[in-house]
Amino acid sequence: MLAAEAPKITDWMQAWGSVVGLLLSGLAAMATWLLFRHEIQVRREEQRDNEAAQARLIVPVLNDLPRGLDEVRSFTIANYSGVPFYDLRVMLLWRERLIGNYPSALHVLMEEVAGSFSYLAVPGVDVAGIAKTGDLAIGVYFTDASGLRWSKLNREPPTRVQSDDRWSQITGREQQRAAARARLEKEMTLRAMARRNKSRFRFAASIAAVVAVAVFLAFLIYR
Repeated sequence: MLAAEAPKITDWMQAWGSVVGLLLSGLAAMATWLLFRHEIQVRREEQRDNEAAQARLIVPVLNDLPRGLDEVRSFTIANYSGVPFYDLRVMLLWRERLIGNYPSALHVLMEEVAGSFSYLAVPGVDVAGIAKTGDLAIGVYFTDASGLRWSKLNREPPTRVQSDDRWSQITGREQQRAAARARLEKEMTLRAMARRNKSRFRFAASIAAVVAVAVFLAFLIYR
């Protein structure tokens, strides 16, 4: 009777061995896919970092506060990249709102340029008075040697742009609409991030469950 039962036990072990092998093959395929996806993400980050390499080396600075009644805010922009930037536009900003600019064209920047802003007429805003405070920022649009268009606020990292519309002179109602739109976009981005994190957690939990089942089956077979 033992001899008759032996093939059944062997068949059972072979069947479970096949199941374990299939599970391990699936885990290997998942691990390969995750590694491939991670490699793609790393390469994209490296590409973005390389694209911004020159743009990081342009440094716009607001100069000291004006002291005289007729003085206006001035700026200095330095190029430390060793290659030129093109088509610069320089903005004077207050609370992300355009209140002044540099009216002269800056077609090419090789090393350094300095200049003074021209104030804009902004309804309900004392631009000349605000310009004598420290609550201001300098914004720059420029094109790098590769033909990519960028914007940069003070010494912050550069941001890729398709058009020069990051900062504009807007009315109070338009500013409220823009702020509401920005809040909505931020909320949608946070929701999308939450959904992605939830999906990643479910995926990780599924992998952990498959691994646990494979380990348990291997324990049953080889104990």
